[in-house]
Amino acid sequence: MSAAAPHFVALDWNGTMVPFFGLPLFAGVVATLKRLRAASIPLIVVSHATQAQIEAEIHRVGLSFDQVFGCEDKAEILSHLRLQYGPGVLLGDHPSDGRAASEAGIGFLQAALEGQSLQAGADGLFRAWNEVGDLLLVPSADLS
Repeated sequence: MSAAAPHFVALDWNGTMVPFFGLPLFAGVVATLKRLRAASIPLIVVSHATQAQIEAEIHRVGLSFDQVFGCEDKAEILSHLRLQYGPGVLLGDHPSDGRAASEAGIGFLQAALEGQSLQAGADGLFRAWNEVGDLLLVPSADLS
């Protein structure tokens, strides 16, 4: 990836933003999203759920995003986002998230919020949401 901040951040939902549907956001999510917004980075949810499920979850927690995709094939959506915005990064927790990011040609930061080990192919991991802004907004971040 380039040394600049990503042009967009895609976010998985379960295991990344919340432990599971219906549960509270992980600590630090709101502050981190505000920090990314302040840097004018589009925030996009790309979740392996139905559109209605993910929209209900977003409404439940009171957040807003630039785009929201409940989808079966994350790689296809991420590829379109890369074409629309340029280099980006997916924050996700599952090996399938890493594969989708790789197929789409974007970076992948693994959410290891419950002590998971670094997955093969991940560009890095975060164990707390307050680490995300530092990983994405420092000039030396290399996530392409």
